[in-house]
Amino acid sequence: MENITFLNLAAQSPSLELNLALSEKVQKETELPHTFFMCNSAFLSCSVNIDNKKSICRICKFKAKKGFQHYKKRNPNSKLIKISRNDIIKNQLSLNNNERKEIQLGVDSTIASQLRLDDLSVLNKKWKNRRDRLLQSSIGQLNFFKTYISKNQISNFIFFNGRISCARPLIVVSKVTGVDFIVFDAAINGKTPMYSKNQMFHSIEFEKHNSIKTYLKHFKESRKIAEEYMFKKQNRISLNHDRTYTAHQKEGYLNKKIKSSKNKLISVFTSSDDEYRFIGIDWEDYGIVDQIESIKKLARKLNNEYTLVVKMHPNQKSMHQSVLEKYKTLENEVLIIWPEDKTDTYELIQQSYLVINFCSSIGIEANYLRKPVVQIGASRTIKLPSVNYVQNAQQAIKLIEEKSFKLMPLRSSIIYFTYLMKSNFKLESYNYVKDGDVKYGQVSLKAPFIYRLMAVPSKLIFNYEKGNKILKDLGLHLKNLIFGINEVK
Repeated sequence: MENITFLNLAAQSPSLELNLALSEKVQKETELPHTFFMCNSAFLSCSVNIDNKKSICRICKFKAKKGFQHYKKRNPNSKLIKISRNDIIKNQLSLNNNERKEIQLGVDSTIASQLRLDDLSVLNKKWKNRRDRLLQSSIGQLNFFKTYISKNQISNFIFFNGRISCARPLIVVSKVTGVDFIVFDAAINGKTPMYSKNQMFHSIEFEKHNSIKTYLKHFKESRKIAEEYMFKKQNRISLNHDRTYTAHQKEGYLNKKIKSSKNKLISVFTSSDDEYRFIGIDWEDYGIVDQIESIKKLARKLNNEYTLVVKMHPNQKSMHQSVLEKYKTLENEVLIIWPEDKTDTYELIQQSYLVINFCSSIGIEANYLRKPVVQIGASRTIKLPSVNYVQNAQQAIKLIEEKSFKLMPLRSSIIYFTYLMKSNFKLESYNYVKDGDVKYGQVSLKAPFIYRLMAVPSKLIFNYEKGNKILKDLGLHLKNLIFGINEVK
């Protein structure tokens, strides 16, 4: 028996450091040999190197090798296997329908995250070609590991994230072969490690299980934890050094168009669902809706009695232009509060008769502030009774017209806030230094400056093509380049 690990996204921190630390934890607990796999320029395209640029491959390979060398010093009963391009090409075997669907979801999730896009039908020819290369690499990856596992006895399979194209095939392989898989990630730019056995992070069951587990562990202090959470949220104070999306908002401020309304306010909080749209059956069973079309249906039925205020999430400002154009079509039907607007999210909640949200946590926050909430479609928190859940706009309209929605238990919000504030996940050999700067076993796994410098042109071109505002964050990019860290804004 052995454990195996795939070092996907080795070019990025903290994914590499987390991978090594989690693998060490599993190896010590199981006392089994450990085999690492690294991509040796095997993929035609991958989640960290969509265009298969040699300069980025060079960084990934260097860091993977360096990370393994340090791992082996700490854990001698381990070995490294390099996956070649030939390994991927010769494993382009046929898939059954379920396997192909799962792999396609991983590919589409990668594309959607890169472009902040929820409708892939608008992809141009270049992006369609990238999508095809990602799919080809994913198919080869699936069959390579299926063959390896069929010839060896595997206890655990460890890899990063599980949602993206270089990891989704490994979930499929694990399920087909009956091997336990462990996926991992980190919140707050690497500060809070997370890992999950035989479940994806965006899994509804994962959120429910860990929320309740964390709450029970901190039961006596949970109310104070929730108070601290909401105090920081309402006052735009960073939570555990995480990004404060409402920092630009003005306390107590409401857009003058909101103030001029004479009808009762229904505030509709939207969110970017590019991560969740491609999760699969775990979300599909609860309904993945088109937010814009849902708002149009709400407006047609409710506009006579209520004023609908659509408050876009601040991070939606970086959504794909095609998505933003769709929101512009709503301006004749509802009042749109754009991401950059200074309207205070929590003042808007307080002034609302009812709150409607989609897949964001704002519904649970509104419930804590004792406002009734109707949530349309699936969310990570759907199994916590914090809001009135409905599958579509028609059900929401019926609930509102009949006034049959309820104020949900305060305790449900407290459970989730406790989970967000208190991590249950510990990795002994993982060390968070500061945003973008992490270590494995007290060692910094950085690529040489010349490698980082050589990758700059490829990264600049790719980010420009995606529409990212490079000059706006130039200082941050230069800092990452010079110091070899992965700080994000």
